[in-house]
Amino acid sequence: MNAPYPWLDAPWQRLLATRARPAQALLLAGPRGVGKSELAMVWAQALLCEAPLADGAACGQCAACHWFETGGHPDFRLVTLQEKTGKEGETRMATAIEVDQAREAVDFVQLSTYRAGFRVVLVDPADSLNLAAANALLKVLEEPPLNTVFVLVSDQPRRLLPTIRSRCTRLDIGLPPADRAAQWLTEQGVDDAVTLLALSGGTPLDAQRWADGSELDERRGVLEGLARPDRLDPVTLGERWKAVSPQTWHNVSYKWLGDLLAVKLQGSVQFNRDFSEVLAPLGRKADLAKLLALARMQANDGRTLTHPLNRALQLEAWLVQYRHVFD
Repeated sequence: MNAPYPWLDAPWQRLLATRARPAQALLLAGPRGVGKSELAMVWAQALLCEAPLADGAACGQCAACHWFETGGHPDFRLVTLQEKTGKEGETRMATAIEVDQAREAVDFVQLSTYRAGFRVVLVDPADSLNLAAANALLKVLEEPPLNTVFVLVSDQPRRLLPTIRSRCTRLDIGLPPADRAAQWLTEQGVDDAVTLLALSGGTPLDAQRWADGSELDERRGVLEGLARPDRLDPVTLGERWKAVSPQTWHNVSYKWLGDLLAVKLQGSVQFNRDFSEVLAPLGRKADLAKLLALARMQANDGRTLTHPLNRALQLEAWLVQYRHVFD
């Protein structure tokens, strides 16, 4: 079994070299969109495989591999965000991994293994553990049971408790070279791979997601509004843009502010290159202090994207502040 993506071959080989004696707590850290979750899954399968290949990779043929691929391996547990049903019956994704999930994982590793091999617990995204869940997990990380491997996946490892980080062997997964990522995207049938890579900050899986979804149209609609701060109506746009997903809105507007800051500081547009001619005069006109304040606010707002706030009012307030950047 090969690495999930070509740019992950080096970290994959590093993991395979430890197959006989793997780290009992592994932290895969790096930016979103580089394939950390997929790497964690193939590593878990390799550890659970009962007839591994010569290099340590999973065979894909044994009973353990079949169970893993169908989600039924008894010695594997995935701890992740779960869907929750609200008071009015609406379904939404939880914003945190909760303490009950962590306690279930702790109870799971205290049992005997079914297949007399490794037991694997995959926590993804680990930076979504709430404090109680993190503390519950910490207790078992301090003294993991024999033949138990924890794999934690994190886009923002600094959000993990320092005591959890200190107990993990860390493997950083960086951005692939731009030419390699662009080549892979082109092979997947993605048009204008270079532009999409710039838009995604160099993360190929995010670039592919942009190409496959409707977000490009949403992005253009948002940026066309932000391109004319002298003409934007915060109330009208706030009402219109509340239908845009919070994650898309945050990513689009944050990178727009980043490009404005780059221009203001005598740099060049990094993300929205197709709007370079608009960003150049806007960036020169912007008030640096106000722009920095808005960018800081936007960074902090990224932590509460799924909070049940009034989206229209939230966007209206943001747009009012954005307009003042150019007063």
